[in-house]
Amino acid sequence: MNLRGRNGATMTTPNTARAAVAHGWRHRLWTEYVKPIGSAILLALLIRQFVAQAFRIPTGSMEKTLLVGDFLFANKFLYGAKTPDRIRIPVVDWTIVDHLPVLQLPAVRQPRRGDIIVFEYPLDRHQDYIKRCVAVAGDRVFVRDGKLYVNGKEYEDNLNHPDGDTHMRPPAARVKPHTWHDPAKRFNLFNDHYGLAEALQTRVVTPRKAVQYVTAALAGGAGLDSTVVLPHLAALQHHVDGSRPLPIGELRQHLAAIREHAAAVQAPFVVPAGTLFMMGDNRYNSLDSRFWGPLDVSLVKGKAMFLYWSWDKERNRPRLDRIGDIIR
Repeated sequence: MNLRGRNGATMTTPNTARAAVAHGWRHRLWTEYVKPIGSAILLALLIRQFVAQAFRIPTGSMEKTLLVGDFLFANKFLYGAKTPDRIRIPVVDWTIVDHLPVLQLPAVRQPRRGDIIVFEYPLDRHQDYIKRCVAVAGDRVFVRDGKLYVNGKEYEDNLNHPDGDTHMRPPAARVKPHTWHDPAKRFNLFNDHYGLAEALQTRVVTPRKAVQYVTAALAGGAGLDSTVVLPHLAALQHHVDGSRPLPIGELRQHLAAIREHAAAVQAPFVVPAGTLFMMGDNRYNSLDSRFWGPLDVSLVKGKAMFLYWSWDKERNRPRLDRIGDIIR
């Protein structure tokens, strides 16, 4: 409260003075602390969402290219950064809002063979995976005697299992393929042999995915006889679009017929449009596209760039020689 004295001067009461001091303190707090910190956090979030994001390597599926305990930055701008499609609290794994409309920036370029890519795991989008893109849409993928072939040409060897993937030994003398992610060894054949027939027998294959895989194989020159495959494919397509649903027994019969024909002609897997085929460099211990199918490009987060830190947990010390390494 202000009072006016005899000579017209304004007199300030103690309450008014304290209010002025409090107002000044709040203003300084906002301008000197809250505003800069808030701006820094907002800038960091924008950089993380649209430019680059840090990731840690928890498993050995990319050895020896990436080691357990490596910390890396991924370029999110290269493939076209996107706004988030959901809001979640990672600590408690709560999704507050889901299925938000997504806006995507223009891509500098599309993913290529050889790119090491960070992406959302298709079977659990809350997990981030990192693998190498070995094939893009339209490419033919085939594994024979532990060797990976893309479009009929041999890809580089498994980088972490010299006895299991080498020309130095005949196929019968090589180490039996195994995958730590498959303790029952149900799908251990995928390390030694993979094509369309194996892709159609995984647990994640639905009639819709089977139609997608077989359609891509017919269009991509996988060596299928259309007179054998098309009747079964048509039945699956009618089931998928709902025009003529089939009982589970008939579905299995149509799938089995296509799978047997694909195995007989040794048809490669043709990567469908809009997807990538991802594999770990340590192929004998990698849960990748052989097990959960080709990766939808909408799940791509960014391309691995360089290591900013590496910690050897077994020796309990940093790997100083790896810090700053470009990831290739």
